[in-house]
Amino acid sequence: MPSTSQFTIIRADRLLDGTGGETVPSAAVLIEGATVQSIGTQSEVRAPDGAEVTEIDYGAATILPGLVDAHTHMMAPGDGTLGDDVAKDDDDMLLLRAAKNARHALHSGVTTARENGAKHRVGFSLKEGIRRGLASGPEMVISGRPLTMTGGHMWYCGSEADGEAEVRQEVRSLIKEGADFIKIMATGGSTRTSFANLPSYTVAELSVAQDEASKFGKLTAAHCANAAGVANALEAGIDMIIHCVFEDEFGKYEWRQDLADRLAAAGAWVNPTLHVVRAGIESAETDIRENGSTPYKVAALDATKRSLDYRMEATGRLAKMGVHVTAGSDSPWSHYAPGLFVHEIEILAESGLSRADALVSATSGAATSVGAGERAGTLEEGRTADVLVVDGDPLTDLSQLWQVRDVFKAGERIERGVL
Repeated sequence: MPSTSQFTIIRADRLLDGTGGETVPSAAVLIEGATVQSIGTQSEVRAPDGAEVTEIDYGAATILPGLVDAHTHMMAPGDGTLGDDVAKDDDDMLLLRAAKNARHALHSGVTTARENGAKHRVGFSLKEGIRRGLASGPEMVISGRPLTMTGGHMWYCGSEADGEAEVRQEVRSLIKEGADFIKIMATGGSTRTSFANLPSYTVAELSVAQDEASKFGKLTAAHCANAAGVANALEAGIDMIIHCVFEDEFGKYEWRQDLADRLAAAGAWVNPTLHVVRAGIESAETDIRENGSTPYKVAALDATKRSLDYRMEATGRLAKMGVHVTAGSDSPWSHYAPGLFVHEIEILAESGLSRADALVSATSGAATSVGAGERAGTLEEGRTADVLVVDGDPLTDLSQLWQVRDVFKAGERIERGVL
């Protein structure tokens, strides 16, 4: 009797499975419904006899897993607006923008994204809207509101907590509301009332957040814009160090071999967020060209360029030591517009990762780092069919990731004509 399942076979010159393993030449993938049924060469992969099957041959292209962006802020516009001012918008406007940005991300090939902090319930609503089919976007892994000290970075999102008891209570509240992980601000950041060069939470407070999250099987991630924050987060056993900036309380950079060794020993993930800095540099250069230069503008631009150089160097050194580096864009924060995650993959390669490792950092590595490694980031039989098809070979030229031919989320081919 003929099968009633829906089958799709996609073919291309090569396949990368997301693990960094060998390229499969003359490759084909059989998708049944939402699931990868089989992977192999084009001569091997066949649909069951009598089955109705859609067949797509992409020719000189590459099949790979849908990309995984380990760090997004979907409510932001990505046009340089400071977070303090973004948060002045009503929640319904923030949610509409988040839905639009999520669609941009999906169309660019990102099929899983971790939301690293949004105001009130915007992150929760975005995830639920996508799940219900009310919005189109990646599978979302969300923190809900980021946990911060009073007046700390992103306080305006609504989860200020001081002291061990308040931190514990707020972690429990976030998990009750459905948070997939806990994002905690170990230092200040760009928020006007915070101090990026100083730690915020103590080791004891960070440890409470880590311990409470662990009880519920949740991962943690800490925003660390200075070396003291990195040290505190490591002491507390935080799972992911975001930004991982080795600057002191005066903003001076110094390579910290002691912290690098601790990162490697702990097996912690590092999310360097490099292109968001470069995007700010590009915006500042445009401003000087169009509106003229001042000594302040030049000094600020030079300082940002030095910071990016230091951070790229540090990222390369950490990767060579075996520290786990994950690709997370921080987009659409600051000047990093939505739908441009590939920039982060490219700059990781510029920092010293091989092209293969940069790809892994945005597929299986990123999926593992955000707790989605069992369902995302690799192409394997029996897994959800999140698939990206691009022209050419990204192992030869990462810019081919911009040349998106098709995106499949859970086996569904995404109509990408209208954003």
